[in-house]
Amino acid sequence: MKTMKYIVAMLAGAVVLASCAKEAGNELSAPQDLITIKAGLPEDVTTKAGAHVGFSWYWNEGDKIAVTGAEATETYKIKDGFSGKIAEFVGKPVKGESFTIAYPVDAATADWSNQTQKGNNSYDHLKYAAQLSDVDDYLTFSFNPDWAAEHKGTLKQIGVMKMVIALPDTVSAVNGVSITAEDAIFYKGNGDAKVNKLELTVTDATPDAKHMFTAWFITSWNEVTVPAGTVLTVGVKTKLGSIEKDVTFTEESVLMSGKVNIFNVDATGWMLPSHYASGKGTAEKPWVIMTPEQIQYMGDDLVAGECRYFKLGANIDMTGIEWIQLNPDSPFDKQIDFDGDNHTISNLTCSNSVKDYTSFFGVLYGKCKNVKFVNATINTDKKGAGILGGYGGTSGKPCEVTNVHVQGTITSTAGTNVGGLFGTARECTITNCSADVVISTKGQMVGGLIGADAGLGVTITNCWTAGSVISTASIVGGICGDLVATGSSIINCYSTATVSTQFIFGGIVGRACAGAKTNASNCNGKTPNNHIERCIAWNDLLKSDFITEATPAEHYSSGAIIGGTAVKNYLVDCIRKPDLTFIDCPKNTELGTYLMFDQENANPDTPMVKGAGTYAFAYHGKAAGAGKTLCQVAQDLGWSTEVWDFSGATPKIK
Repeated sequence: MKTMKYIVAMLAGAVVLASCAKEAGNELSAPQDLITIKAGLPEDVTTKAGAHVGFSWYWNEGDKIAVTGAEATETYKIKDGFSGKIAEFVGKPVKGESFTIAYPVDAATADWSNQTQKGNNSYDHLKYAAQLSDVDDYLTFSFNPDWAAEHKGTLKQIGVMKMVIALPDTVSAVNGVSITAEDAIFYKGNGDAKVNKLELTVTDATPDAKHMFTAWFITSWNEVTVPAGTVLTVGVKTKLGSIEKDVTFTEESVLMSGKVNIFNVDATGWMLPSHYASGKGTAEKPWVIMTPEQIQYMGDDLVAGECRYFKLGANIDMTGIEWIQLNPDSPFDKQIDFDGDNHTISNLTCSNSVKDYTSFFGVLYGKCKNVKFVNATINTDKKGAGILGGYGGTSGKPCEVTNVHVQGTITSTAGTNVGGLFGTARECTITNCSADVVISTKGQMVGGLIGADAGLGVTITNCWTAGSVISTASIVGGICGDLVATGSSIINCYSTATVSTQFIFGGIVGRACAGAKTNASNCNGKTPNNHIERCIAWNDLLKSDFITEATPAEHYSSGAIIGGTAVKNYLVDCIRKPDLTFIDCPKNTELGTYLMFDQENANPDTPMVKGAGTYAFAYHGKAAGAGKTLCQVAQDLGWSTEVWDFSGATPKIK
């Protein structure tokens, strides 16, 4: 960003004041009740450097002045014979000891928001407005601060902004100039209304031989303070489109009334304007997305090694858009901070058959919060798929997801690692989220929220899933398919999703034994330090299916909470639905050693007691009490009422 130079000059010059058309009868008779008053304008002045600014205010035909006394306001018309600076006006006398004198008569309500300049460095459009308040005389006066002070009053007069702009060589015509602030700091006119943007329409204008353009703005008689650090965006409409640049005030400055405020804008740093409704892509000023067209620019504006910030300003319907994931390519270093601001993205469709990680983000390196995805459709034959991301975080590139809710369908014809939010999560925290999804895949490691974690710990807290999670392979869970990483945790979560696969499935987690096979040596010997605490498997159906062996063999176990777990995991106060339908694979069912039963809490010092079967490392938790509802069970477990709404049939995130 470039620093704006700031210079203030006294209000002066060679502008002929635009005024009302000449009225008939300017030669007034002077009956007894009319008086003549004499009015003066400020003399020409110079800039601080001693150079003449180049314009001054003059009286014109048809001008009128309003004088307010103690009881009434009278209008005075200009008489013929005025000079440039001195004029006489005729009207009825007013009574009082102090007076307010205004030029023009509507000066206090003047609106300067629609200004048009014709030509480069033209100031014919500038109009004077001033008001003397609480002065002790109105018969002979001057719009001059010294006169106002001598007569016990104050003077307000409009200001002028002279913007001297150095333009790129490619600009051949100028159609408009604007200056925009993040907040409403500029006055719209002489009243109290404020805006964040001053605009000037320009006609018949070209830069000079040095590619310079000078724009003149009328500004309010209310002075504007611009705090140090303020960033203003200067925009120029050109024949080929618009360009803009940011300028920063290094010190507090004042857009003064009664002066010429000169702003010099150099030629460096001009850019095409933002694709978005507003913003700069920074933490302080995220790009604000308002339309489906704008959301499609996100991928173009990501930068390797930097973080770009986005925020939704409206609900976005992506019908008809074939979405390309934002960050699908190694080294996945395009960092994103995405704030939905509690808006909804509907009808997302991503069916990219070329790249992995079919989803909205691809690989989310960064943050996503406060957004709903409704009626999303993900179709893929590649590895890693989810509505939010194929991967949530990756090595050295963490992710954080908060208050994100997804609903839709995910279909994978080949790839492993499929989930409602993420196919895989790594170095990722997921908090206060949900997935109401229909997942169908031929791959392993599938979950209603995430397919699997990977390498480094993942924390999932206060989340829920619904719908169905179906895989023709194995390792499937209502929340997570496979906990591979040491230290991953799933706390205060529930699932009502139907889960169906061959084996190793659970209402919450498919497998939790550090990625190893679910056999005796691994499940008895490893300590992955996974925490599955206060979770509720409220699924209607957990079912073994798709086994095609002619003589079905005994298989790894499945369970109400976890299909197969290391016995030294932290397994604390998890509850299953008492009438949950649990159908294990045929051989396990035949053996009768893989049935659900109530289990006590477990930790590395007090390992879980396994079932009687060869591969019976399932964790079923305990059955809820008869007649208990899901909301009652959650409250019995101490789930926070600050996070959860228990007023409906099932708990929902507030």
